[in-house]
Amino acid sequence: MTLSGADHSDRDADGPLPEEDPVVAENDGSFGARRVTDPRTVVAEWREKAETHGWSLRETVIALGPQRGHVGTPAGLADRFAHWVRHGAVDGFNVTPYLIPDGLDDIVDLLVPELQERGVYPTRYAGRTLRDHLGLREPLTHRSTTDGRQAG
Repeated sequence: MTLSGADHSDRDADGPLPEEDPVVAENDGSFGARRVTDPRTVVAEWREKAETHGWSLRETVIALGPQRGHVGTPAGLADRFAHWVRHGAVDGFNVTPYLIPDGLDDIVDLLVPELQERGVYPTRYAGRTLRDHLGLREPLTHRSTTDGRQAG
């Protein structure tokens, strides 16, 4: 969810919330950002709650931000995901970054190598097609008949 419309990466996560009002730009959702009807209202509510509870920027986001997904270092996430794989809870991953497209680089460059190191993500694939990779049989139309002719 994009609220402020500004880059706050230079802020101290353990400091206060930014005082600047959000930059409200038209969002068509094409970059993965969830629509917020009125970001100024949401930010005002967050500021009020942060002040009431004495929360830092980090504490506010943890308490009031979207409560889905996984947060952590690539190594920490890989440990968690590997645990699930080894215990049969999952057999694959659909990972969507919080920020698109930048977050995709973090997944590919940081998370995938950690998963591969733990042996829970392939380093290469079994064949040339998705069907090969998933271990699926050839479709009936591509199978040979008993006399060597192509079926279908």
